[in-house]
Amino acid sequence: MSLSLSAAACTGVIDGASDSGGSRSTGPSTIDPGQAAAAPVDPGRVEMHRLNSNEYNATVTDILGTTYQPADGNWRGGELGGFDNMAAVLGVDGDQYQRYFDAAEKLVEEVFKTEALRDQVMPCTTPDEACLTQILTKTGTRIFRRPLTGDELVTYKKVYEAGKTAGDDHATSVKTMVRALLSSAEFLYRIEFDEKPDDATTKHPVTSYELASRLSYFLWSSAPDDQLLTAASDDSLLRTDVLSRAVDSMLQSTKSDRFTQSFAGQWLGARRVLPHPAAPDVYPNWNPQLADAAAQELYLYFDEFLRSGRSWLDFMSADINFVSPVLAQAYGMPVPADATASHLVRVENVADGRRGFAGLIGFLAMSSPDRRSAPTLRGKWLLLNLMCTHPPDPPPGVPELEKQGDTSQLNVRQVLEEHRANPGCAACHSLFDPFGLALEQYDGVGQFRATYPNGSPIDPKTELPKSAAYPEGLEFAGIEGQDGLPGVADAVTRNPRFATCVSEKMLSYGLGRLLTDSDRPYLELVAKDWLAEGETPHLGRLVKALVSTEVFRSRRGGA
Repeated sequence: MSLSLSAAACTGVIDGASDSGGSRSTGPSTIDPGQAAAAPVDPGRVEMHRLNSNEYNATVTDILGTTYQPADGNWRGGELGGFDNMAAVLGVDGDQYQRYFDAAEKLVEEVFKTEALRDQVMPCTTPDEACLTQILTKTGTRIFRRPLTGDELVTYKKVYEAGKTAGDDHATSVKTMVRALLSSAEFLYRIEFDEKPDDATTKHPVTSYELASRLSYFLWSSAPDDQLLTAASDDSLLRTDVLSRAVDSMLQSTKSDRFTQSFAGQWLGARRVLPHPAAPDVYPNWNPQLADAAAQELYLYFDEFLRSGRSWLDFMSADINFVSPVLAQAYGMPVPADATASHLVRVENVADGRRGFAGLIGFLAMSSPDRRSAPTLRGKWLLLNLMCTHPPDPPPGVPELEKQGDTSQLNVRQVLEEHRANPGCAACHSLFDPFGLALEQYDGVGQFRATYPNGSPIDPKTELPKSAAYPEGLEFAGIEGQDGLPGVADAVTRNPRFATCVSEKMLSYGLGRLLTDSDRPYLELVAKDWLAEGETPHLGRLVKALVSTEVFRSRRGGA
């Protein structure tokens, strides 16, 4: 394959691809808010969505008040598109259902041995029809996230009566009934119904209760609270103004910390920082305390943009850190007086030569292998996750650097240039390696350095070729820029996909499915609203724009 052919083929994929966490679409490479959006046609559908481990634990905590957290690493789960809440990978087998059944028993036991919790689940104590209906109306609605149907009321009353027939008292029979509710598909799955389930062309709004669940599992990883259920009960939640106020209230709640932990934890790699396998002989200062602080900083940094109203366009350039004593020392900055291992302190405009997301130790560490920095991994990570551009897979037969021997002491830039001598590799690497080469002044755990371990100086200057994203190409250097050149923070922000990539990631996470070409018109409408001239594109506005779209509020049937 000639170099010119490789470059053309590679550029075609890069410029025309959209990565929605691992899938490629053939839609336009850029969402331009100034262009007229295509008319949305197909809102798609979401399969039955089993609660994943985090969602299950959060749900039982919120609706029952229990401290028992039954879901753990042994529970069945998986990832798709970079997220663990995708409906397509959340099935149930016999062993998994047994875990749910056993967990329901333990949860009920905890509820009924605590008077306050028992009174919430069993608000009346008279063994009659009226009391039973009251329990199922109140507790059943919270567990099913909607009122029970007439047939369901009959079914669960029969469960209660079976206990009574077997000689159980009122409380024990209610326990059996609640356990059955917690073991039901209606609790374990988020189920949405289509009036015409085989009709793959006719869209319809989701019900107000289904919308409440979509919203609550999006922002809280949990069931709707009483306020959301009330707004669903009279269909007021279907009104855009009520929905917008609900978002404001939910983001102010401490429950939205789960959104940061789950969405940002997966998308921005914060979950990968603590288990980062830094080699102790190469990086002796990397330890669990530093790793934990670096991970927490990633969460707090994202949270800064979620809650403060700050423009998302500052994400790569904001000179903000959140530091503990050990993390401040790693950055080479003064330790704030009130910083502790468990209390990270916000600092701003520190003269440490770095800024923005790409300067955070957590990012620099989790995007590196165990023994060295990796310009290719860092650059590819930024391209995939912050610019939603999926490069093609490498050609077969090209060995990884580690398989060519220990490179931890070498000039990685020189080794990489030799690695890219294959013309079939060079064309594609040139589109993402420069983002990582500009960060080579930071080693595999994010520590600043001026030279490689072998003593050769590090040159952070690099260049992107001409492409649809960079029509004139772009020369840049380091994080902040130097010698009159912009830095990598500016290079990423200039990419037209940067401003819209977050909306793609957030919509996929919020819907619990991979995005398709039919989602593109909805995302164009979101961009037109969110990136409108004169408005600050902060994440709170983006969430409102996403949940107000038809793709979030509607669905269709079909296989």
